[in-house]
Amino acid sequence: GGSKTGRSPVDRGRNGSKHHLITDATGIPLAATLTGGNRNDVTQFIPLLQAVPPVRGKRGRPRRRPDTVLGDRGYDHDKYRRLA
Repeated sequence: GGSKTGRSPVDRGRNGSKHHLITDATGIPLAATLTGGNRNDVTQFIPLLQAVPPVRGKRGRPRRRPDTVLGDRGYDHDKYRRLA
């Protein structure tokens, strides 16, 4: 129960939750969110990108976003692709 649960569209309407995770190329988690089971995946795309910490590496101003983002079809939408 609670605010992070919702009716699951795939489990006969039982309450559930979704874990949204963004990782680097080697599978190391960079950011995660938790939503109700009835939330659409694409709504978490921008919050996940914003939660990624600065990329360390070369001297100078650290990059806020990675160069490339790969995701499954649940996160694909023209509006959000342009924002990324």
